[in-house]
Amino acid sequence: MIAAILGWIGTAGTLVAYLSLSRGWLSNASRRYAALNIVGGVLGGTASALYGAWPSAASNYAWAAIGAMSVTALYRGGTARTRLPAEACAVS
Repeated sequence: MIAAILGWIGTAGTLVAYLSLSRGWLSNASRRYAALNIVGGVLGGTASALYGAWPSAASNYAWAAIGAMSVTALYRGGTARTRLPAEACAVS
C-alpha cells in the first residue's frame, strides 16, 4: 500500500511538472520545476524498487538525478541548460 501511494504521488509530481512547463507556468530553469522532478523521481523510484521493478526504479532515479544536477547548476549561478554559440550551430 505504501509503495502504491509513493508511486502515485511521484507520478503526479512529474506530470504536474511537465504540464506546468508545457503550459508556460514554470520555466525549465526554475527551481520549482527541478524540485517537482526530483521529488517525483525519488518517490517513483522508491515505489518501483519496493515492487522490484528495477528498470523503472533506475529510470526514475536517473530522472531525479538530472533534476538534482539542474538545481546544482542553478545554485552555482549557471543555468540548467547551456546553449551553444550561434556560430557552433551554423551549417555550412
